[in-house]
Amino acid sequence: MSKKKRWHPSHETDELVFAVCDRFLAQLDAQYNPHSANSHGGRKGAAAATADWVRDKWGRADLTREKIYPLFWEAARRRFLVLQPPRELHLAQRIADTFGVGRAQGDDRTVRVVGAHGSDALQHVSTAGAELVLSLVEEIGRRRQPVHIGLGGGYSAMLVARHLAYRIRSDPDCPSLVLHAMSAGGFQADKPQRSPIGYFNYFDDALTKVEFVALFSHTIASNEDYERIQSSPDVRTAFARADEIDIVITSFSSAQDEHGMLRQFFEHLVTAGALPPDTIRQMLEVGWIGEVQFRPYSAHDPLLDECPVRAVTLFEISDLVRLAQTEDKHVVLLARPCAVCGALKTDALRPLLTSPELRVWTHLVLDVDTASSLLRSPAAVDVPTAAEQSKVGAI
Repeated sequence: MSKKKRWHPSHETDELVFAVCDRFLAQLDAQYNPHSANSHGGRKGAAAATADWVRDKWGRADLTREKIYPLFWEAARRRFLVLQPPRELHLAQRIADTFGVGRAQGDDRTVRVVGAHGSDALQHVSTAGAELVLSLVEEIGRRRQPVHIGLGGGYSAMLVARHLAYRIRSDPDCPSLVLHAMSAGGFQADKPQRSPIGYFNYFDDALTKVEFVALFSHTIASNEDYERIQSSPDVRTAFARADEIDIVITSFSSAQDEHGMLRQFFEHLVTAGALPPDTIRQMLEVGWIGEVQFRPYSAHDPLLDECPVRAVTLFEISDLVRLAQTEDKHVVLLARPCAVCGALKTDALRPLLTSPELRVWTHLVLDVDTASSLLRSPAAVDVPTAAEQSKVGAI
């Protein structure tokens, strides 16, 4: 005789999971909102009243009040419930004032500080980034369609793409999209999901029209071979269409973080015998402080000739700077602690705010700890405000 299968919330249908959560919240509203239009259900608590309702309406006497709570976890797992983190407006304004960013546009989206700390920041910064991207998509979509989005590699961009896909999944009014993979493949065979092409799968069942521009190429190339690879038939189309991109989603890493993608890239190539063992030491000696889109930079400039290899990616740092200065183009930069060790990346973030040659972003999304650390670091406090700049121009 086979044992009865143990109940798990994942066994339930979408309709039931949603209905239970909706009913439970209605019961709470009836209990605590004096102006609620919902019926209370007597003296019972919300979970017990919801269990009675499921028994009467769905014929599920087995769903006791103890099983109501796991269904909320299941609803969150299926993205029926999404927690929006609070925004720390004061911290965001302090960063804008201290580093002289964001004030000319008068747009409070330029710097967005998410009220999350530590490991919680990983998910919540990405959620806030996805919501920001969605608002930009809707804004651009009112003027023209489709809206083109460039997807960078890495964990942060992956989470943004996944959340964005969930948000537009059932939205027939979302503008049509074209998604561009901004880097080719990946070097981590056990983590293919962090390759931008892998993000395309999240959008398979979206109601809105979604098209894709893949980038199929060698992951890396020598500096001498890079132009040849760019012009090859498999790669040429992706590069030719890069100028169509309206919104770039990317992140960065610190050279000091052993879990950063470029540093792991170097270590992978050293292990494979493709680079000398002292590659990382040599890069640090020439001032390597961070990387964005697999492109290393110092405290002041991109490191071009100093890097022994080049990952195949649509944009150089100078291209991102140009994009960020172009009207109706947006680069969303995500700044949060390392996903593995929790280390902050303040040393690598600071130059992206202080050096004009590294201002690769139009919108910055970061967590409270990163923001606080940034404000404690040396800053470009002498950058004139927009009002001061206008006075100079009038003289």
